[in-house]
Amino acid sequence: MTENLPDRMLRLMSDGHWHSANELIVSISHRFSATMYVLRQQGYQFEKRRCGKQHEYRLLSKVNNRM
Repeated sequence: MTENLPDRMLRLMSDGHWHSANELIVSISHRFSATMYVLRQQGYQFEKRRCGKQHEYRLLSKVNNRM
């Protein structure tokens, strides 16, 4: 059974480390921000920072602390 995109993103980003936009494009999809939107609707929080000419993202937590 294939993993859906939100599950794949959570698995990748659950390490708490920063992940580049390029890494997310390769690992998730070129529309990784749409997947982040779905997860935000479920209560997950992400942080974004600029690193050189690109952005990096990391998973902070889930609002209701069920991580």
